[in-house]
Amino acid sequence: MNRPPLPKRQPIKRAPARRVTPRARYNIAAAVSMPRALPGVNIVRQIPRSKWLALLLIAGLSVALYLFFDSDLFYAYEFDIAGAQTLNKKEIEKASGIAGYNIFFIEPREAERALAKLPEVKSARVTTALPNRVAIEIVERAPEIAWVRGNDLYWVTTDGIFLIARVNLPQLALIRDVDQRAITVGKSANPDALAAYRAVREAWRDGPRHFEWSNARGLAFVDERGWKIYLGNADRMSGKIAVLRALIPYLVAQNKKINFIDLGKGEPYYQ
Repeated sequence: MNRPPLPKRQPIKRAPARRVTPRARYNIAAAVSMPRALPGVNIVRQIPRSKWLALLLIAGLSVALYLFFDSDLFYAYEFDIAGAQTLNKKEIEKASGIAGYNIFFIEPREAERALAKLPEVKSARVTTALPNRVAIEIVERAPEIAWVRGNDLYWVTTDGIFLIARVNLPQLALIRDVDQRAITVGKSANPDALAAYRAVREAWRDGPRHFEWSNARGLAFVDERGWKIYLGNADRMSGKIAVLRALIPYLVAQNKKINFIDLGKGEPYYQ
């Protein structure tokens, strides 16, 4: 007996197995005790050595700029002054033009030129040193003669320059200007008067110390007898002095009454 064929067995379709993700387990104690890191951020980052050096350099420059511009460390307010005889410290500091300057902006040669404009200063030397030291060495003109014009007293220096007489120097020879010509401090004195005085000093070391000068009669003085002696200019001064020193004893011996002796021009003349 024939059996009918059985139907084909169809395969059973099953849904794909669901992927099971393991459940996260948290350590509560650790979560409380450990700080939670932010994603993508390192709490401790190592700074390269080059950046440290750059930061230190910037900090150093900042300090340097502060000291340079805002601190008094590099500013010259007090000067070391040497050689001044008649000028005072304030005058020298003011004339230098650098009081209160930053040491890096001081030009010593310019300061020297400024100081040389003072009539009393023959030469000046300026040096600087860190942080704010300024040293000034002054060579002043030396007074040789006290020059009187009216009621005003001046000095004539060894190089022939007029200065205001700051103090009384009794050791100086004195010349009174009879003509009372105008005087400019810092300018040259009358060269003929200076030459005549120096010629007398050379020829007569222990001679008189007080004179007068006029362009008309030259150098003159009054001796201890009240005689007026005219010496004229510097020409043949040693010969004039020799004649005078021989003539005076003769006139004294003759008991002459003398008003003046003129040796300025040619033969000596007295009256």
